[in-house]
Amino acid sequence: MQTLLDIFQDTKEVLCRYDYYVHTQKRILHLTNSEIKIPHLMGMQYLGKPNQFTGDYGAYAIKKQRITMESVEKLVRKYYKTEEKQRRMLEMIHRKLDNLGGLGEMFSSYSKLYLYEKGQNGDSEFQSDYLLVHENGKKILHLGLVKSERGKDIYHCNSFMTTYQNDRDRDSFYRNLPHRYEIAKIVRENKDTKHKEVIYQSVEAEQREQAGIEKMLAAAGIRADGKLIKSILRLNKKFGIYHTADMLNDSEALLGKCTDKREESLVSNFLALWEERRNGI
Repeated sequence: MQTLLDIFQDTKEVLCRYDYYVHTQKRILHLTNSEIKIPHLMGMQYLGKPNQFTGDYGAYAIKKQRITMESVEKLVRKYYKTEEKQRRMLEMIHRKLDNLGGLGEMFSSYSKLYLYEKGQNGDSEFQSDYLLVHENGKKILHLGLVKSERGKDIYHCNSFMTTYQNDRDRDSFYRNLPHRYEIAKIVRENKDTKHKEVIYQSVEAEQREQAGIEKMLAAAGIRADGKLIKSILRLNKKFGIYHTADMLNDSEALLGKCTDKREESLVSNFLALWEERRNGI
């Protein structure tokens, strides 16, 4: 069984080690987080006095194990008087704790991802500007994004909820929201190395990118066969950017992006194929 500290550290690895760029047809949202956001996602705001275990102190208390799985139940029973209220609060908290491990898969899912915009809808049950929704089998994961004061299109995570397909109100968080956008792709950037990688791309977005590559190759007078197109698509995903013909011609710059032998092999294989196609082979 995972400890509270295990869940905190695993969530931190996903949300705080990386920034995420969520692309829709309307805009790009830059998602960045620090560890002080995590206790709220874990449901610690429902324990003790108001906001006692959120923010800086919440993160400190979890890391120093001032609060543990065992003390969660004790605090709920202390601050909520009726058995029904205690049951509901423990269920709400454990729905968060038991499913936060799905965040990594949520960002790199093989199924379609949707972003819902709250807009001016005051009837919504969540206090976020956007809601990222991922259906994972019997579960529906919801990650709330709120605008940062740091700048335009910069967001933080401020809520995490899970419903189940057999819940009567499984869609209650987003069913009344007027704007839904299919996510085209998600680019993950390592905060330390600045290395970028596409970790999610919709089928439609990949088809549009492939069509763009075919046009680019035709303009450069290079035969656009399936093997070359797939090789360029892999480069684009691995490094999180769309490579133009000029960029593909710059072998030194391409190799300079590599951070490990696997990436070096990917680039070297592409360069060999690129050279063949440029020479009409």
